[in-house]
Amino acid sequence: MQALAQRVSSATVFINNEAHSSINRGVLAFVCFEKHDTSEVIGSFISKITNFCFFKDDSNMMTANLKEIDAEIMIVSQFTLAAVTDKGSKPSFHRSAGADKAEPLYKELLEQLSGSNIRFKSGVFGAEMDIHSVNCGPVTFSFTI
Repeated sequence: MQALAQRVSSATVFINNEAHSSINRGVLAFVCFEKHDTSEVIGSFISKITNFCFFKDDSNMMTANLKEIDAEIMIVSQFTLAAVTDKGSKPSFHRSAGADKAEPLYKELLEQLSGSNIRFKSGVFGAEMDIHSVNCGPVTFSFTI
């Protein structure tokens, strides 16, 4: 699983020019399931993303996580994160899981988040989305789970 997470002041997902979901202060996480991924990566991802220190504390050090500041998370599926780009000028997506595997994993991720104490919103798997975000910092981290 690949993820790209940005600390944001706000983020909104638009589908067909209509706001689908939005968050205020928090993390915008683009996630990509790869061919070899199983349900086991979901728990690891949730633990990593909720405990990772994206936010500054009172001493201006980046030591606070989502839970500590009651921030939100926006989860957006993005299969292009697994693109192989080191050869030529056309990306290869052979590492990405196909929709038949990735969509159930994405839904399971959202289901597991629903059972947690983390406030979250999401995009729609496979939808054409416009994502508006205000990157705070900027602070962006890449994760391989």
